Amino acid sequence: MPYYLEKNESFSEGIKRIGLEQNNMAIDALANDDSLHSGIHKARKHFKKLRALYRLVRDEVGHNIYKEGNVFYRDLGRKLANLRDITSRIETVDLLQELFGNMVNQEAFEVLRSLLEEEREAIREEEVEEENKVEDAIELLRQERNRFLELPVRDRCLKNTMASLHRVYQRGYKGFHKSLGNPSVEDMHEWRKRVKYLWYHYRLLRQGWPRVFRAYKKETKVLADFLGDYHDLALLMEKMESYQEHLPAEARKVLSALASSHQHELLKKARKAGKLIYAEPPKAFIRRMREILDGNLL
Repeated sequence: MPYYLEKNESFSEGIKRIGLEQNNMAIDALANDDSLHSGIHKARKHFKKLRALYRLVRDEVGHNIYKEGNVFYRDLGRKLANLRDITSRIETVDLLQELFGNMVNQEAFEVLRSLLEEEREAIREEEVEEENKVEDAIELLRQERNRFLELPVRDRCLKNTMASLHRVYQRGYKGFHKSLGNPSVEDMHEWRKRVKYLWYHYRLLRQGWPRVFRAYKKETKVLADFLGDYHDLALLMEKMESYQEHLPAEARKVLSALASSHQHELLKKARKAGKLIYAEPPKAFIRRMREILDGNLL
């Protein structure tokens, strides 16, 4: 079933349906995927969708219920993160090599990739422990299913839903304006999270105005990808520093310069996209969303 509210279902039914489906899909990914890494990667995506769902009903269900659900999926994702994180670093090296491989000595990329591959193999050797974590996660997810059936969500809760959406947009709006100065890596990471939540909310609410929301979510996803690549480069540079005695200084210098240069380009692209996505002040944005969704989905 789709990750959006259907017009032929009530708001409360839709929220509960999506929550149960995403939770069950996470279980299926962990229990039945041929690859442990792939299953964890898919499950963590479902966790992020569930956290966005809780954010959309935050003001309707109350802070305590929201916090319990959000923290549950956040912590579960963190417990399963190791293998995916190191794979992401390898993918970032591949991206840099694709972009700049014809400009510098290939050996720098190969040495760094080898170090990352060694670390990934060490993590894979601990797969017995990882499998135990997966089994524990599956059991916790099974226990969590009933929580969605008990969510105190009303069918007519436009005011509270708009308050939740306003919060997500406002934080992204602030993140965009912070990016116009001299943002830290943490500033950019925080902005990325807010952008991704807005993207998920556009997906959830798309039936409110399908053609328009389709464009909103497409462009917001582009921005989220720019910010995701920016953050991956920051984490790769951090990882390179931890390899100091194993990664030759010249290779580290060259790769850091390439990563920094590409980060700068991504920042420019993110600012350009953010200027459009966050063109409206939060109050104007939420007035428009209320007009679109009132009597439609809510």
